[in-house]
Parts: sequence; structure tokens; C-alpha cells
Amino acid sequence: MHKDSNKATFLFSSGMVIVIAIMLSVAAIVLGPYQARNTRIEKMENILSSVGINGTSDEAEANFSKYIIKQVVLDSKGEPVNGGTPA
Repeated sequence: MHKDSNKATFLFSSGMVIVIAIMLSVAAIVLGPYQARNTRIEKMENILSSVGINGTSDEAEANFSKYIIKQVVLDSKGEPVNGGTPA
């Protein structure tokens, strides 16, 4: 096959798309737990900063369990939701 042909260009491009798609999928799967942990810690930091407690991401989990005693899920009317799981 001639290197400058349309077929070669198309096959090379298709191969690259498939390889990159696989790499991105693997990265998303591998990094998923880290993203979930970072999201959880960010929520903790936001809750702590809303009550005036600032700290680093490393301190967030310890400070959260130290200062936040009870978590309640409220509906749009401000009423507690039975069985609601805090984020």
C-alpha cells in the first residue's frame, strides 16, 4: 500500500482513534475512585467553609468528623426526608 494513499490515511486515522479511545476509557475507569473521593472531600470542605472552618484537603475528613455531628437531608420545604442519605 502506498503511504500517500487515501486508504492508508484513513486506516492510520482510524487506528489512532481506536487506540486513543481505549486509553481514555482505561484512564476514566482507573481514575474513577480518585474522582469520587475528591468529590466527597470537596463537599466536606464546602460544608466546613460555610460554617467558618477552613483547612486543607488533607484535614477535611478529620475536621468534618470532628465538627459535623449529624447530617440531615431536607426537602424544598425544609422538612427532613425520611431515609434520605447525605451526600
